[in-house]
Amino acid sequence: TDHSDAVLALDFESGEALWSFQATVDDAFTMACMSPANRENCPAPPGPDVDFGMAPMIVTRPDGREILVVGQKSGVVFALDPDAAGAVLWSTRVGKGGALGGIHWGMAADGRYAYATVSDRDAVIVDVAPDHDRSPGIYALDLMTGDVAWSVAAPTGTCDGRRGCFAAYSAAPTVLDEVVFTGGLDGWMRAYSTEDGRLLWEADTVREFASSETSSGLPGRGGSIDGPGPVVADGRLYVNSGYGTFSQMPGNMLLVYGLPNR
Repeated sequence: TDHSDAVLALDFESGEALWSFQATVDDAFTMACMSPANRENCPAPPGPDVDFGMAPMIVTRPDGREILVVGQKSGVVFALDPDAAGAVLWSTRVGKGGALGGIHWGMAADGRYAYATVSDRDAVIVDVAPDHDRSPGIYALDLMTGDVAWSVAAPTGTCDGRRGCFAAYSAAPTVLDEVVFTGGLDGWMRAYSTEDGRLLWEADTVREFASSETSSGLPGRGGSIDGPGPVVADGRLYVNSGYGTFSQMPGNMLLVYGLPNR
């Protein structure tokens, strides 16, 4: 089966279920729906496939209260109260949503904002937000209210001449020291100011890398950036480049950058 459309709280010691929150009912999509030759186990009709692809985050708001924040492939971010059976504190739609996001693999938070990268690729099985246009980009949401403090649309024009390139963000972002880092399905790695979304730095990872440039001594190529967020440690940023699933640009690079000066 596919991922669940619910958040479940379990007791750490006993494993007993304490509460659950279901965001979308009747989302009965399974991977059997992807195979025209074997659809015996595909529901009729198939669900919209807008599950939670990311792990929820426990974050502390500016007022000191701990909340649970989770983004859904439906394009909605939820803040839940873990001490009140998962009661919804706020919910904010930032994308149209679909089988490939909405919010796909993860989010980040810094105690002031929660940062959501939105894919909104054209992969809609059932339109759960017919009145909302596709809006790929990065969004900073106020942890107290859920209001969008700022947003930056995914840059267009970066995919000219690139097969399997999409102007969208599917990979999880990473936030550190007032900078939010995010990699795009167009293969660009970017850094934005957490204050206002101002672009601080960017690098195109889609190119050929000669054997003289790699630590292995083998040639390689960058591609779409998808999946987990970049890792930041010891003044370096580490990011994988190349993700050929979902008709995206393949590649085989692990790239290391010095952190940009602001």
